[in-house]
Amino acid sequence: MKEIKWFPGHMKKAIEDIEENRIKLADAILYVLDSRAPISCMNPNVKKIVHNKPIIYVFNKIDLADMKKVKAIQKELEDAGNKTVTISASDKNYKSVIKNAIKQILSEKMARNESKNLKATYKILVLGVPNTGKSSLINMMSSSKKAITGNIAGVTKANQWVKIDDELIMLDTPGVLWPKFDETISKNLAYIGCLSDNEFDLSDLGYEVMKIIYENYPENLKARFNIDWSAEENTKSINEEDFNYEDFYADEFLQIYDKLCLKRGYIMRKNEIDYQRAGKCFLDEFRSGKLGGITLD
Repeated sequence: MKEIKWFPGHMKKAIEDIEENRIKLADAILYVLDSRAPISCMNPNVKKIVHNKPIIYVFNKIDLADMKKVKAIQKELEDAGNKTVTISASDKNYKSVIKNAIKQILSEKMARNESKNLKATYKILVLGVPNTGKSSLINMMSSSKKAITGNIAGVTKANQWVKIDDELIMLDTPGVLWPKFDETISKNLAYIGCLSDNEFDLSDLGYEVMKIIYENYPENLKARFNIDWSAEENTKSINEEDFNYEDFYADEFLQIYDKLCLKRGYIMRKNEIDYQRAGKCFLDEFRSGKLGGITLD
């Protein structure tokens, strides 16, 4: 994996703006995580950045995730005294889940205002790494498309306040990373699309994520491809005799990966496997949930 500028200047400025100008306005924080890699999405310095304002950890995209793993991670956070919720920002039915969580975490402040007959509007700051669904969440909450969304990292370029109702307004912020991650975190963020695809060789990303799925969710691949790893007949229908396989593969999974590529017909001239096309297509299938519910952390 080539060296990547994890912490470009605009992210440094965004964090400084959040710390210096936005946090002081916020009553609470919605920290949005992608449920396919929620731990990898967590900035270890988030509580410092938000100056200990109350945080709700929002596990988004649960329709694409392994809920058994997500619940285990949720439990760890909640056992440590944190508030968490699970949602899919594409489903408006989760609007009440977010509202109830905000009311719970701000219950004391709301009760004080009610006792004084004050009609307050509560400001909620929405944070997270790029492409975790912050803007989609805000649009779901506001029942509109006021926040710009997209399936690539870095769509939101500036802070944007959006009115939810008479009680709540939310601030959509650009996705920000932190200066240093280990290799596992950087790869997980790349697999789920939180880092720009332009920085990576997609043939490598596709191969690597498929290997992880094979090692942890083999039944997902069997169901998707209708293939038995050990059965020779699976690739015979694609002119197996035209491919010069060696008896030994340095990576055991490579043989299986080749079978998946052949199954899909990702073949170039001279009967060479098109790994570039395969990697991109397999990565797209993972990201869209076609390979089943998967959580990498």
